[in-house]
Amino acid sequence: MDPGVLEGLLKRAIDRGTIVVTHEADNQVNTMANIEAFDNAEYGTALNERLAECMGQEGKWTTFVGSLGSRTHMQWVGAGEENAAQYPGMELVDPNNESFDDANGTYETAKEILRKHPDIKGFQTSAGNDVLGVGRAIEEAGLTGQVCLVGTGLPNPSAAYLDSGAITAIGFWDPQKAGMAMNEVARILLEGGELEDGMDLGVEGYEAVSVTQGAGEGKLVVGNGMVIVDKDTYAERLF
Repeated sequence: MDPGVLEGLLKRAIDRGTIVVTHEADNQVNTMANIEAFDNAEYGTALNERLAECMGQEGKWTTFVGSLGSRTHMQWVGAGEENAAQYPGMELVDPNNESFDDANGTYETAKEILRKHPDIKGFQTSAGNDVLGVGRAIEEAGLTGQVCLVGTGLPNPSAAYLDSGAITAIGFWDPQKAGMAMNEVARILLEGGELEDGMDLGVEGYEAVSVTQGAGEGKLVVGNGMVIVDKDTYAERLF
């Protein structure tokens, strides 16, 4: 939730000879390799484009992040804002609501937003439980089909709201595959190998990763593991 908090600890680990591989923090300085499932700007843009499509490219919308210190969440909503700028009819209101990945807290905040902006048409969310809280608020307000909701989530817990239409679409990456990719990178580094652009980590979505210089001395490794599903397609991705 806050890569900066970890910098001191990770530096001590590296200084002691520990292999450090991180995830969801392309600004992490004290890491040997940070793994991203996808380009974060592309992901945020894809979520927002799906939201814009649902909204008819006009109306008020807002954003949720797990925390203001979450690097990836801020990248996603930032890219969403940039994408929405091409649609003059879309108006961002009360952005960057912090959820702390708490569905109940998100539910309460979403209810407040719906009261404050009764004409709001869209929500773009970031933390995995945000769609559950916002979806519940939309459904209870009788606004299913009238308010669009696109955000990060997983198919299994989101299924009921996807079926009802309270959640329009969810985006995610398979956390198991991300962990496997991290393990493979750790194995390569432990054996003294090099991370090379275009290399295959042997994991779906990470067959031809981009490898560039990271924020520190380590590498930034980016895969192509983005998945976006809706009511008609989520069942294919249940796990």
